[in-house]
Amino acid sequence: VAAQLDRVTGARRDGFWLANMIPCVIDEDRRAAAAINRRTMTTYVGLPNYRNAWREAGYAEEMDAIEAVLDAGERDRLTEVMSDHWLADCTLYGSIEEVRAGLEAWRDIGVEPIAVMSSTSGGQHHAIRQLFEAYD
Repeated sequence: VAAQLDRVTGARRDGFWLANMIPCVIDEDRRAAAAINRRTMTTYVGLPNYRNAWREAGYAEEMDAIEAVLDAGERDRLTEVMSDHWLADCTLYGSIEEVRAGLEAWRDIGVEPIAVMSSTSGGQHHAIRQLFEAYD
């Protein structure tokens, strides 16, 4: 994110508001939470503009793997080739404390995080309630 922020320094100086929608899952079972975010990210990795942005941000190897799966027509394998490192940089998941710390870290670098909530144990309404409880 730091490299991307350097590109918009002028805009930031002129009062431009920076925000980023971040898929989030709160669950003590990090593997289960990551699986939900991987599923969410399949839509985004299917779009060339997102892949190009991630490639430019330093995830060329990850995007090569994703494009190989897409080129092979094996969309059902997308979650298998999403690296843990890339997923952790693009989404937030884990315990309440981990997700809250992640949201605060985005804010600390000058980007207002917009939590896009999902859940391992209920619908989006349940996930949003978990987020509110994280700040209760």
